[in-house]
Amino acid sequence: MDNYIGIFDSGFGGISVLNDLINLMPNENYVYFADSANFPYGKKSKSELINIGKSIIEKFNTRKSKALVIACNTMSTSDLPYFASTFPGLKIIGTFPDYTTFLKPGTILYDSTLSYDKENGLKAKKHKKKVLIIATSATCKSSFLLNNIANSKSIIDVYIEPADFIAEAVEKDELENFSFKNKLIELFREYKDIDYLLLGCTHFPFAIKQIREILDDNVEISSSGEITAKKCFEYITSNNLLSNVENPYIKIIDINIDDSKEALYRRLINSKSDNISFSKTF
Repeated sequence: MDNYIGIFDSGFGGISVLNDLINLMPNENYVYFADSANFPYGKKSKSELINIGKSIIEKFNTRKSKALVIACNTMSTSDLPYFASTFPGLKIIGTFPDYTTFLKPGTILYDSTLSYDKENGLKAKKHKKKVLIIATSATCKSSFLLNNIANSKSIIDVYIEPADFIAEAVEKDELENFSFKNKLIELFREYKDIDYLLLGCTHFPFAIKQIREILDDNVEISSSGEITAKKCFEYITSNNLLSNVENPYIKIIDINIDDSKEALYRRLINSKSDNISFSKTF
């Protein structure tokens, strides 16, 4: 392995970020480590996540990855500054559920409704726009997310909900199951009037079709993985590291790989490359 971008997550979820990276940099080599032995990250403690992350990053650092994407909000919010300081020679790019992706220049953050009464006449009342962030339990409890939300109260209403069951359904290939769709309906029951939905787990983009069946078409949906891929692209291009490999490879490392998982990986990976290989070890 050489001249490659590394990516890791606890299972299939980070493949959504790999797809975003491929869209931006189709001629790069990619090595994806699926830490399925430790799935799910979303229910682990901060100390467990730091120990797991350090062990994985060491492998990529030893094998000279030119950049490493932590394709997991839970792992990134556990302690990205620690990972960066422990491996100063490796560019590490985290994935974070940042609602400010919706605050583009010119975005109107208020809706207005008109009311009339005899004393005050016609009055306009402003209503702040609403963002729902869905993520794993660990990400929902992270100081990054809680501080992020606390700073937003004056300009936009932000709500968070844990949705670990979506990640589990992706891993088990159960997105079309009746019971899963019922859980989705229950998740969004109190949020029919949201304006924005932020997918704060890299597994969740694989369930957009099912989510769209429930939410209004006017709800804008964004994935934290898309933001991460753009950050990686900016780093690679600004440092003149962009490759132009004619037949780039994608290597998937998963200790629990078997024929059925391999088939699912191939179905999820959005690449025209036929140079996809699988291994149980680095």
